[in-house]
Amino acid sequence: MELRPIYHQTDDNSDAHLFFGLLSYWIVNTVRHKLKLQGITHYWTELKRILSTQKAITTKAENALGEQIELRICSDPTDAASELYRILGYNPIPFRRHTIKTAPPPPN
Repeated sequence: MELRPIYHQTDDNSDAHLFFGLLSYWIVNTVRHKLKLQGITHYWTELKRILSTQKAITTKAENALGEQIELRICSDPTDAASELYRILGYNPIPFRRHTIKTAPPPPN
């Protein structure tokens, strides 16, 4: 891994960068540790490859009443991704959201 200097405008930005870097490191190692307890010893790049097959999809349309409808769902995970979710205790379909925005009233 190559390290390079990261320059920020303020100390708060530097602190945030450091915080998110440490948080990411903690999450990666926690996930890998839980998987290792179940005999899965993949590198993080392999785990990302397996899980990147699942996508979030957003569809927007307008119905006959002029309402804006937005549907946001996750695609179905592959068998390998489902197995990782099962071991980690995560929901394989984390969200399904429907939004309907009524049409604005016509001008007088």
